[in-house]
Amino acid sequence: MAEIADARYSFIHNTLFGPTRYEGEYRGGCREGLWRVTNELTGAPMWETTWRNGVWHGPATGWWANGNLRDQGEYREGLNHGHWRFWFEDGTLAAEGRYEAGKKVGAWNYWDEAGNPMSYDDWAEQYEQWDWAYDDLTGFPHGSNWPEPPTHP
Repeated sequence: MAEIADARYSFIHNTLFGPTRYEGEYRGGCREGLWRVTNELTGAPMWETTWRNGVWHGPATGWWANGNLRDQGEYREGLNHGHWRFWFEDGTLAAEGRYEAGKKVGAWNYWDEAGNPMSYDDWAEQYEQWDWAYDDLTGFPHGSNWPEPPTHP
């Protein structure tokens, strides 16, 4: 693989959501600073996260296609850390709690789509399709499998 030049990049990668624009900076061959992912056709934001030395480190926010928040929290050295919140597509809060080094800690709260509180077991059974981690196939980042930018000539 060719070395990636230190520069700001903006490139399109096709995902299940269609053409997706990735914008951010590479330094020392690694993603660095704030990266934004948008739907190329609509310009709607999909994901925004901060990188340090090629791993997620800092604030992260994801949006549903309708513009509502999907999730919001922080990464530390590539792992979920601190307070996180997750929303259903209609904007109703789905879950919130804390992570330490990528693991859920302490009390977590869960709600159904009508806003009613739920126990974890009931919530997990009803919303088993809910995926807390995203990957390139869905158009959202997951660690190192983001597409690489085109190299400079």
